[in-house]
Amino acid sequence: MLRMKTLLLLAVTTTTLVFAGCNGTGGAESSNNGVGATPSADTTPPSMPTGLTVTAAGSTGANLSWNASTDNVGVTGYIVSRDGIEAGTTATTTYAETGLSPGVTYSYSVAARDAAGNRSHASPNAKFNIADTTPPTTPTGLTATVAGSTGANLSWSASTDNVGVTAYILLRNGVQVATPATTSFTDTGLSAATTYSYTVAARDAAGNISPNSASVSVTTASVADTTPPTTPTGLTAAAAGSTGVNLSWSASTDNVGVTGYIVRRNGVQIATPATTSYTDTGLSAATTYSYSVSARDAAGNISPNSASVSVTTASAADTTPPSTPTGLTAAAAGSTGVNLSWSASTDNVGVTGYIVRRNGVQVATPATTSFADTGLSAATTYSYTVAARDAAGNISPDSTSVSVTTPPPPPSNSASLAWDAVTAPTLSGYRVYFGTAPGTYLQSLGQGISVGNVTAYTITGLASGTQYYFAVTAFDTLGAESPYSNEVSKNIP
Repeated sequence: MLRMKTLLLLAVTTTTLVFAGCNGTGGAESSNNGVGATPSADTTPPSMPTGLTVTAAGSTGANLSWNASTDNVGVTGYIVSRDGIEAGTTATTTYAETGLSPGVTYSYSVAARDAAGNRSHASPNAKFNIADTTPPTTPTGLTATVAGSTGANLSWSASTDNVGVTAYILLRNGVQVATPATTSFTDTGLSAATTYSYTVAARDAAGNISPNSASVSVTTASVADTTPPTTPTGLTAAAAGSTGVNLSWSASTDNVGVTGYIVRRNGVQIATPATTSYTDTGLSAATTYSYSVSARDAAGNISPNSASVSVTTASAADTTPPSTPTGLTAAAAGSTGVNLSWSASTDNVGVTGYIVRRNGVQVATPATTSFADTGLSAATTYSYTVAARDAAGNISPDSTSVSVTTPPPPPSNSASLAWDAVTAPTLSGYRVYFGTAPGTYLQSLGQGISVGNVTAYTITGLASGTQYYFAVTAFDTLGAESPYSNEVSKNIP
């Protein structure tokens, strides 16, 4: 096959041209300077960098430097590798690394390159580690409990460290006894009836050690206690809304002393309360759970489980408030009191009480539909509202407000009476009777002063220097009248 070549022009010191002909011989027509050969490619890599050193630059950096490489043409730059992976390039014989972690060992190497892309062998690796000099935080919350007559159970809250906590140093009476990796330790082989003092410190991989924790003391039991407490009795469980259950039981007894209880839900331990009650939360709505409880003592002896009880949580949280109370009435009770009453509210579960507000401020939370507000000022107008609430804490809107004005203080020749309301569907009102002798009244039965359906009344115009006796009756819409109330008396000065 005929091979074609392009025409090659080379500059010479004369006007002579050199041609590469079609026959591929490349012979020259004429030449007088020997010029025209193509320069050879540069395939020689630079020499390997030497003398690589790494020094710390602050707490997270490193400065690298090395001896310059040589090249037949010229070194154009260097390639820095960290742990075998290219980390950066530089045109000089130095390089600054940042963002390093204390306590981690890094391996660096450097290679040189020239303009032709030739790359030298990598230098020998230089190891580098930023020293970790920061100790962990001091452990907190150290507790120690007796484990029989020869042991102690210790636990504490975890320390933190800028790199990581690797272990803890446990000291008993100032002497190191263990280096656990977790936040608890059981010290065994102790002497009975002996007091021991414990502290704990944290350490990291660099050997930094925190200050010792606050010390705690514990006294081992006098002798080994192998007698478990009695079985708890009287376990009861009551649903607390749709996600909780309240448990209670009778206390167990022990030859030394009960230290706590173990509560199990569906056979799995969920709590270790020190008292005889526990509230289990985070449950599922409309779900049945089975509970049992056992007692334990300081020696770790555990009683048999109690009889189990089952309870079903409510179907869903109650978010429906009661209806708004209606029919609110207010009547002055003397010059310093007001009697309030209203119609009962309704609720999808049940109304548990009411909130009475005077002039917008809560003053009482009665469970019934009436309230007597006392300690008021005479001749003063007060405004009242009432709202209903249920066991879930839902509160109804306030009722329509009512206002009432307390009367001025009674004159000196008067007697102010007050009595408990009578509950009767046909109640019409009350009558007041008085006289100057016990059991003898100036009015015949049925002719007393009719005061209406109120529970307080002030009689005026009484004679000075006289002892008066008073009683009250109630009468209904059919005219039937009750017996006299208890009698009270007052001396009019």
